[in-house]
Amino acid sequence: MSSIRAFFLHPTTRRAAQLLAGLIFLASSLPKIADLSAFAGSIHNFHLEPLIPMAATNVLAMAIAWVELVAGLALVANVRPRAGAVVYTTLLGIFTIGVVAALARGLSFECGCFGKAGAGSIGAVKLAENLAMMAVGVIASVERR
Repeated sequence: MSSIRAFFLHPTTRRAAQLLAGLIFLASSLPKIADLSAFAGSIHNFHLEPLIPMAATNVLAMAIAWVELVAGLALVANVRPRAGAVVYTTLLGIFTIGVVAALARGLSFECGCFGKAGAGSIGAVKLAENLAMMAVGVIASVERR
């Protein structure tokens, strides 16, 4: 067990996870920024109106896309990578809660997670992808003490 722990705490493993997380966020943010109205539509598909007013959907789309870009750049450029990893993991946690909520309500739509071209349907596969990406974020966030 300690060898598995040592592997995940190794600086090379953490840096690889940071690079992977950064590339994931760069790949997801750029198409969203290029077509913010489509991304706002994707957010609307989650039917978050009780929590987030319809009028805030556009602002939320802009904020998410740009926060993803900045976090991705921080991770890839190795500038405050732990902060970028914490943002990455937190956002993926929120996105995963959204996927679970959509599944629980029986919603079926394209998530728009990677823009229109890379849109995947909400479902068990998307949930598994999010959990795997969150695991990468946890590894990227951990610091050896």
